[in-house]
Amino acid sequence: MNTVYIVDDDQIVLDDFTLRENHFMSCGFEICRVHTNPRTARREIRKMRPDVVFSDLKMPGLTGIELLESLRRGSTPPPLFVIISAYNEFKDVRKFFTIHRGFDYILKPVSDRDLTELLARLSARLNMLPTVKITTTPSRDLNEILKYLREYPTMNHTLESLGALFSINPNTVCNLFSKHLKTTFIAFLTSLRLERASDLLLNTDLSVKDVGINCGYNSYFYFARVFTKTYGKPPTEYRETMR
Repeated sequence: MNTVYIVDDDQIVLDDFTLRENHFMSCGFEICRVHTNPRTARREIRKMRPDVVFSDLKMPGLTGIELLESLRRGSTPPPLFVIISAYNEFKDVRKFFTIHRGFDYILKPVSDRDLTELLARLSARLNMLPTVKITTTPSRDLNEILKYLREYPTMNHTLESLGALFSINPNTVCNLFSKHLKTTFIAFLTSLRLERASDLLLNTDLSVKDVGINCGYNSYFYFARVFTKTYGKPPTEYRETMR
């Protein structure tokens, strides 16, 4: 499990996240701590060294960007940083990405869909691996799951759906990926889909939108964003330069 620390001066927001703890776990993340005081959070983050920090943008005493600045100075490597805010403030968002290299920015109230997409991209960044090199593992159950995912990579898979299909507890499925592949189910599936996308971009004349759809991404913009974060180039540029 990758770990997430969440800091927001609004306890209601923190409660909303903790109530969705199973949502985090299904994507391979564990909420290790939450706090309303950003200065206390900063001390704890330096000690606990979580993989990801979710932080409110506007907090008394220490803003989210100030928290990010101080953590980058004192943490090696620093955690991936996500700003959560009720306000879409362009200047702060631009500064967050261009100067401080933040991972993402998400608006409150955070929907389940937005949270799932965000966690999938975080998981892909933290746990990406070359799936084509993985043939078999010591686990018969996991081998069957991997074979199934390779045959049907575009379906709307979840830990729960895989557990039901193979008569395995969803937490056991999660643990199999962690134990034998050192990654998460979401990261593996994302890697699988993006490898397929790379192949289609280089070896077919499908439009970029259709490539995304053929790889399980109904949103062109989400597909382009995930692909760019992984390969370092937008799909169109990747096709032009790699062919």
